[in-house]
Amino acid sequence: MVINDINNKEAIIEEFFNNGLVLIQTSLKNINPTVIKNIGSYFGKLLITGKHHVHGDRHVQVISEDELFGNKLVPWHNDFSYSVGDYHGTLLAFIDSDVPTYTEFADCNQIYNMLPKEQQDYLEGVEATFGIPQAYDGLIYETQVKVIQKYTMKRPVAMTHPITKNKSLYFSPETLMETTKPIDKEKFVSYCDQLAFKHHWNKGDILLWDNRRMLHRRPAFAGHRELLRVNFQYEFGN
Repeated sequence: MVINDINNKEAIIEEFFNNGLVLIQTSLKNINPTVIKNIGSYFGKLLITGKHHVHGDRHVQVISEDELFGNKLVPWHNDFSYSVGDYHGTLLAFIDSDVPTYTEFADCNQIYNMLPKEQQDYLEGVEATFGIPQAYDGLIYETQVKVIQKYTMKRPVAMTHPITKNKSLYFSPETLMETTKPIDKEKFVSYCDQLAFKHHWNKGDILLWDNRRMLHRRPAFAGHRELLRVNFQYEFGN
């Protein structure tokens, strides 16, 4: 379902938790930080960023060829898997690009449900350790890197969603460092490739996804491409 009303809080939240991803198509000529922060706040707390944020507002990051992630391929990952705390959801708003562009998603609820029962049982209790890959050099402040490396982030591979209570595979292959029992990461990546779907960006698009459920990636590109990003924690009672 596509939502056209950015003020329809109930519909946006319902779509988000039912499907893991919600597309808002607006008629706005200019999507600004205030608009996207308001939508992100429907879910709870907006999270502060360290680098590449818009001037004077650390809640909103700029993703472009000369800002966050540059213009190179960004492989499958969950946002901030390596960071202490819960980065539950992500919002991306399309600003502009020279050529058609897309972001790709894979639903890890579906991947978990594809696994044989014995493999699901095997994953129970398996913990994964996440860290910053070399590809992220320069994207994060040195002081943040030291904090992340000091407090190693561990997350369950078979993750139970805190609100829907559904099971999901959580393995963020771009940032996965090790697991307490061996897992076949490449096989899981192949499932992502099989189930992948693309969102082709258009003017006025605002996309939100559940970072505990959806993996995402984007191809390398040439020229100009700019989006704004907000990360948020969802809270009970919304």
